[in-house]
Amino acid sequence: MQVSSVECAEKNPRAIDSWINNISELHRQKPPPSVHYAKNMPDIDVLMEEWPSEIEELLSKINLPSADMDCDLKDYVDIICNIMDIPTQTNRIHSLHLLFTLYSEFKNSQHFQKLNQPDNNENVENQNG
Repeated sequence: MQVSSVECAEKNPRAIDSWINNISELHRQKPPPSVHYAKNMPDIDVLMEEWPSEIEELLSKINLPSADMDCDLKDYVDIICNIMDIPTQTNRIHSLHLLFTLYSEFKNSQHFQKLNQPDNNENVENQNG
């Protein structure tokens, strides 16, 4: 797609609108950034799969490690990544990238957005109540 400048822009608002639309389309067509991991990492879809019911039940009974945990950052990253089944190596940047990608995918997931809506929370409370 060719993007050019607009001559006499103040006299040509349609050309400006067209230019803005062209730039927007250019950004939409741009492929998402990709990261090439140094070692094999699990696919994001695999990490998003539902956990076994035993794990779900256990997680409802225990507290996950908080940031207040008495350990250094490296160990905390290892703990959180291991809970999420993300491998860690000496350089944890790739592991953290995958962790934040996983977080972003969950946050943007339609399934979890529906669960966080107030009407659904009330329905769940009424069913459990």
